[in-house]
Parts: sequence; C-alpha cells; structure tokens
Amino acid sequence: MAFDCVLVDFQVSKKNKDIILQKFPFAKIVPFINSYKTILENITADTKTAYFWFLSDLNNYEKFDFDFIPEQFQKDQIHVWHSTTQKEADTFLICKEKFLEQINKLQFLRDYKDINYHFCKDIKYEKWPIKLFTFNNLLSQIKQQKERYVHYYYEDKSETAVPSFWEDQKLYITDTNKLNLTVPKFKFDKELYEHTNILELNRQSKKIPVFDIVFIHNYEGDWKNNYELLKKFCKNLPNKLKLVEGVKGRNSAYKTAANNSDTEYFYAVFSKCKIKSNFKFNFIPDTLKIPRHYIFDCYNPLLDYTYGHQAVILYNKTMVLENKGTGLDFTLAQQHDHIKVLANETTFHSDPDVCFRTTFREVIKLLYWKKNKPTVENSFILNKWLGCKDAIVIDACNKAGSYFAKHADNYDKLFETYDWEKITNII
Repeated sequence: MAFDCVLVDFQVSKKNKDIILQKFPFAKIVPFINSYKTILENITADTKTAYFWFLSDLNNYEKFDFDFIPEQFQKDQIHVWHSTTQKEADTFLICKEKFLEQINKLQFLRDYKDINYHFCKDIKYEKWPIKLFTFNNLLSQIKQQKERYVHYYYEDKSETAVPSFWEDQKLYITDTNKLNLTVPKFKFDKELYEHTNILELNRQSKKIPVFDIVFIHNYEGDWKNNYELLKKFCKNLPNKLKLVEGVKGRNSAYKTAANNSDTEYFYAVFSKCKIKSNFKFNFIPDTLKIPRHYIFDCYNPLLDYTYGHQAVILYNKTMVLENKGTGLDFTLAQQHDHIKVLANETTFHSDPDVCFRTTFREVIKLLYWKKNKPTVENSFILNKWLGCKDAIVIDACNKAGSYFAKHADNYDKLFETYDWEKITNII
C-alpha cells in the first residue's frame, strides 16, 4: 500500500468508499466525469509515486490484496483486475511514467502497449439496478431514469452487461433480439438509436416473446381453407390461435382482435391470407424504436408481385385500441415498419366480389398517395394493378380511377371506400 490512490466517486456506495479510505486515508477523491481516460489525463501528473492505484466505489475491496508489487517484467504494464465479464474493469495499478509517455496516443484502453488483465474473485462489483420492461413502457422508463446505468430485461434477466467507463459511455445490447439492455442515463427525443455509442454483444436470448395469432374473417372468399391451413400450421407453434369472425367494419374488427389478444403484440391473419409454411410467427419488435406495427410481405399471384398489401401484420395492441380509424388505411395511419419477409400468398381472386372490392380499395389508396405523397415504389405498384390482365381487376381499376377523378379533393368521399360493405353502393 505504498502507492498513491485515486478514488473515482460514482456516489453509488458509501460503504465501498469507506473501505477504500480505510486502506488509503490520503486517497485523492475525484468525481466521475465523462470517462476514466478523461480523469487520468487530468490527474496522472499530480500523483507522487512511481505507480498509483486507480479505484472506484463500484467495487467492494474488503478482501482484495493491495500489497501487489509488479515483477520486473511487469513493471511497465497497466494491471487491471476484474471480477465480471467486463475486463476493462474499475481496478487499475498504473505505471505513472509509462502512462504519461503514451497518454496522448490513447483512445481506448486496449491501445496501451502492455496490459495485464487479472481475474479476481475477491472483488465484489456493485451491480446496477435491474428493471423489467414491456415493449410499450421501455422508452418511457428510460426517459425517467435517474441512475447512471440500469439493466432492462424483457423476461430473462440472466444476461446483463457490465459497462466500461474507460471511454464515452455506451448503450449495451446484450442479446441478438435486443431484449436485454444496459442503458446509461441520457437524453433522447424518440428512440434509443439516437445514442451515439451502441455496443451489441450478440449473445443468444434464452427466452423470446410469443405473440397471439388472431384470424379475422367475415365469411368471405376462401376463408375456410385458409383458416384450416393456419390451424394445422399452429399445432407446431407456441403461439395461441384466436378467432374473430363476423364483426362488421374494419375498425371494429381490428379492435375486437386486439381485445381478444392477451399479448402486447398480436399477428393479424386475414381471410385472404394463405400462410407460407416457412413463416414462423416469431418476429421480435425492435426495442430501440418507438412501438409500431410490422407489416410483412404477401405474394399476389395476379400481379406476380410481392409487397405488404394483404399481408400478415404484427399489430401493437395498445396502438390498435388507440387508432381512431380516420385514416384511409388503418395500419399506415400509425407508426409502422415493412418487414421484407414473405408471410403469405393472397387468395383474394378466388371470390369475384372480394377480388373487386380489394382491388378497388387498393387502387383508391395508391391514387391518393400518388397525388399527395408520391413515391417511386407506389407508382410502380399502381402500374402493376393497372396492367393486370384479370377482367375483374381491370373493371375495379377503371371504376376506382373514375371515382378518384371525381372525388380526388374530397377526403370524406374517398374515406367511404374504407368501409368494405359500402364499396358496391358508392360506385
């Protein structure tokens, strides 16, 4: 204990701080500011001994041996002791002369010429708070976070990261599914992707969320065959399959499905959806983004084209119940992502009436977006519909074009096409 000591005070444990001061009564106490690197750049020259201890109150050193003296071949090394998976821990013995020689060249701890890492079970690390989150409350919890770091977990809290304070503070994503996060206190507007230093550790999740599947139909088209296929498929899945049938009105049907679901998200499978055998219903929402709906891909055989129309949708239950149903498209009226994963093929063309109404509604929406929010993709899709050779599709496209030309500036009239039952009556 003949060496100087610098104590970095995180103000997390008075007990740990007192233990250090008992061993080093004249330790220089400094508050944690920015990073260990920043602190060392400012205090190393002021130390008086050839080596100095660099410690923090994140650790309990009651059983640690501070009588360590480097061997001759170790004299120029930085010695780092750790008791967790984070090797860049919070216990350092530093050679003052060699560190000052290299300090201007260092960006990361690993940039130092010679580091000796020691695992030490006699150091007890002060763990950060651990909190359970849901997909809907994670971001609000983090916005209210007062602690320097918090571990957030979805179902399994066994996978937690230990932060390094050597350089700028990181946001740690422990697992590949982003269900375990170690998050610093920081300000953000909407999403965690705003943090400038995100580190993904890519460990495997032990548990993943399972969301309900809700089949929605009004006895139209090929619903029986599609439902039977889905039931057969679900026998090998952990997801619960539920049924919503005969509910009039798109808005009411989706809200009924949401109320029937017992999970935060639910898969909406519609009467026209013929599920693909390799779609596993195991998608996991991105926890770093604000809650949203996820639209998968659907193959349309009449267009020989795949996109999100008539596809399976992973709905956020809360958002569905909050949706006022005043947008021309229920799903697109709220935050959403398009996931380029093929979930189903549409069988809308198996029933002439379903084929006409489906085409009419989609073309109305595409024409509206072409006029108000034009994109290359939407124009391409519109041309796919207009170029289809199916007689019913041609008829629906022509009537949709005429209806839109007449009511292009009347949103209320365009919104009437939202109601599946009214389409035949308004043209």
